[in-house]
Amino acid sequence: METLKVRFLNDLLRRRDENGAERYAEVMTGMMKRARNCYAESLVISNEEFLEMMVLDGCFIVELIHKFDDGSYQTDPILNVPQITKNILKDLALVENQLPFFVLWELFGEMTEDPSPYIFIILKMFERVMPGLRISETYDENSMKNLKHLIDLLRTNWLPSEDSMREYQKVQEDGGWSFIRSATELREAGIKFKRSNRCNLFDLKFEKGTLYIPALNIEDDTERLFRNIIACEQFDHRGSPIYLSQYRKVVDCLINTGKDVELLCHKGIIMNWLGTDEEVAEMINRLGTEVLISSKHFFYAKLFNDVNNHYNRPWNRRIASLRHNYFNTPWTLISFLAAAFLLLLALLQTTFTIFPVLKVPETIFMEGTTWISR
Repeated sequence: METLKVRFLNDLLRRRDENGAERYAEVMTGMMKRARNCYAESLVISNEEFLEMMVLDGCFIVELIHKFDDGSYQTDPILNVPQITKNILKDLALVENQLPFFVLWELFGEMTEDPSPYIFIILKMFERVMPGLRISETYDENSMKNLKHLIDLLRTNWLPSEDSMREYQKVQEDGGWSFIRSATELREAGIKFKRSNRCNLFDLKFEKGTLYIPALNIEDDTERLFRNIIACEQFDHRGSPIYLSQYRKVVDCLINTGKDVELLCHKGIIMNWLGTDEEVAEMINRLGTEVLISSKHFFYAKLFNDVNNHYNRPWNRRIASLRHNYFNTPWTLISFLAAAFLLLLALLQTTFTIFPVLKVPETIFMEGTTWISR
């Protein structure tokens, strides 16, 4: 990664016809003290090393944005590989790799008089790994200056769709709500699962007994990406929404075991690039450790209540209990069908024994004028 950063710095200098990075180092020097205060006290590197890190990381992000903006990433030997590009973007979204956002904003200002288009390009880039980012053509400069870092920008724009937000505001659940059952338990009660055609990760919908869920890619670094964004949500005291934390709760409820993952994979909802179904279930359950959500303003309260109301209907509960206790494996179903078939045969045999078949009269036909019985 460091080699790539150096190459991108050289690409930036060559593109802007500059002989060195002194100009950017001078800009960073004026912000060094403020920037260092944004890091933990355990940051034990010299000012020179810290300055080099800011210049290298900042210019790398600027040049990455430029390559995506002009399309030159398609001919770059690294960026033209989609999976490598995704890995780079996910790496930039790690807490340990964050630059203070005011540093990035200052660098953007060195490139152009109006830095706001850079925000648009950043969000377009990260759509590859964060489906449903809310993207606008313009951004208020003051709101950008209040951002802490790149993750802050991403999470404050990773929101449910406007349609879902309007629906939520119309039907906010004032009462309580309770967690829903796992996917396999809900299926036993007759609830169906279907992959939603919406691209926004947060846009789940329950309608007419069917739970519509957007596709979720599970890869090696999915846990790390989610943990970093959830951590920022959990430790942000500005009262910002915590949609990823709440979404994770929905997925955590639905997935308890590998059987739940198997079901959701079969429905095309989960794309498992991680490993076994059990490994995916364990990863989802780990994500829930020490993650807090408030009982108030829970975005999925109505969905949970609707699902639970369907599940708790007496007939659905009886069907669920029957399936869970007696038909939880193919062999029990086969045994039940075989027993039912034998019972039917016994019933037919008893019926014919009690009520013997009446003798059917022999065929009578007329030959000439004489009736003949045979």
